[in-house]
Amino acid sequence: MAKEINQLIIGISREGDIIVKSARGRMYSVKKAADLKFGCEDLLKDTEKELYATIDTESQPWECIAIE
Repeated sequence: MAKEINQLIIGISREGDIIVKSARGRMYSVKKAADLKFGCEDLLKDTEKELYATIDTESQPWECIAIE
């Protein structure tokens, strides 16, 4: 399994987790890394641009470490 994967960001949960959509169409939430600053304002800056979360799959639970 890959150490890092990229998933399409579709939203943010009430708890501040990032909601992503997999290539198979499954939606799930991923915890943000402690040093990652990302909020609703960042999600809505440019609604035409797709944002992708880089997810560390070796951490438990999976953790978003970067936004592209």
